[in-house]
Amino acid sequence: MASQKRGNSSNHYGDRNQHFNKKQRSDQPPYGRPGYTTLTGASTSSPARPEPALSAAELQTGLVSLLDRFVAAETTPMADKDILHHAQELRTLLNARNNPTSTEAQRELDEKRPNKAANIAIPAYIQRTVQASKDLPPLPPISEPHLLEAVFTHQSIHKAKVNGHHVAGMDVDYERLEFVGDAYIELLATRSLYNRFPHVDVPTLSFWRERLVDNLALGKFSDAYGFPDRLQYKDIYWESGSKAWRKVVADIFEAYVAGVILSDPVNGFSTAEKWLDELWAPQMLGFKEKVVENLQARDDLLKMVAIQGVSLKYREERPMKQEQGIQKYFMGVYYTGWQYKDEWLGSGEGQSKAQGSVAAAADALKRNGVVLQDAARQKNELQATRAKDREEKEKAEAAENGTGEQGNAVPKPSTTNDDDGESYSKKRKSDDVEESLDKKSKKKKEKKEKKEKKRKAESEEVSS
Repeated sequence: MASQKRGNSSNHYGDRNQHFNKKQRSDQPPYGRPGYTTLTGASTSSPARPEPALSAAELQTGLVSLLDRFVAAETTPMADKDILHHAQELRTLLNARNNPTSTEAQRELDEKRPNKAANIAIPAYIQRTVQASKDLPPLPPISEPHLLEAVFTHQSIHKAKVNGHHVAGMDVDYERLEFVGDAYIELLATRSLYNRFPHVDVPTLSFWRERLVDNLALGKFSDAYGFPDRLQYKDIYWESGSKAWRKVVADIFEAYVAGVILSDPVNGFSTAEKWLDELWAPQMLGFKEKVVENLQARDDLLKMVAIQGVSLKYREERPMKQEQGIQKYFMGVYYTGWQYKDEWLGSGEGQSKAQGSVAAAADALKRNGVVLQDAARQKNELQATRAKDREEKEKAEAAENGTGEQGNAVPKPSTTNDDDGESYSKKRKSDDVEESLDKKSKKKKEKKEKKEKKRKAESEEVSS
């Protein structure tokens, strides 16, 4: 206020552009106005200069940066895997291109300031992990953070001391998830084997399932994905390679499967099933089912040689042994009859004695050796001889029975022929039944007549 009064209602400090205006030419418009000319002669009203075009190297660097941001933003459970895959491939190709400027600078740096650090070899255990994981399918994500954390958390993390005693908290750890994952893995293995091996018997499928879900197989997957390195625990120690540690490693994998399924109630089960099918594929390709061409081989072999005084015996030729956890029985079939005794006909193997015997009979039929051919031939000859003797005996009995009114022989039923004897016995039984019925009816009729005569006699006495 004082300054305004002292300056007669004017600013004491004067016009802030006073100094500039003093130097400004009278024929030039104020600074910043249209038509103002700079010292270089450029007018402010003229358009701005175009920015220089980016070089190929700058475009490449920018594109790689954009791809990194795109992949990071699109990495979600519902993302299109094909798009992400091609984006990552494009980024890899761009990074693989040589940048001339950068390469020249690197070469100059190597000449002036060579790197004298010794090359460090990759440790063997890391190399094995890299080799084991390179062919595995991508790890499915666990969308729930608390489940992902629980998969790699041991219960020792949640324990608190109360009056000197350890008390477990209510936080979820991998052991509780393992309880769920173990059941899911067994179910998924059962579904896969049941659908892919429809002709394999149940004992074999059960054995194969045990091989898919045992700690050794699951532990290999866990190691390959690096799960044990992510486990958080304290105040506990496991000896590397021990049975207890191998179980922990397998349990972490089972917990991860549970996390995949529980974190996505809609698609989690199908995601885990597809993932485990890819992991189990090499192992299931090694499962070979035993194909038995003729399940009725034992019956067919018996029909060829069976006759009175002839026998077929099946017995173990070697002790049972296990190969890759599968039991194998080695059976042989031996023939006794005619001039032969314990003659070997064939051999076979199976996961039970019954399967081995069927395989041995099928092998005997396939071989069709000299002994089997001779036994079948002698059986057929004996049956033909017996049939001829039976026919001659029937003719002789018919001749002894005499002839009928027309001079034809009346044949008697022969007891040697089973069918004729059976029909004859049935006829005799029917005749006997008819005869007994006639006798009973005749007796009833006579008894009735006696009663009638007695009643008439009594009525005549009463009337007289």
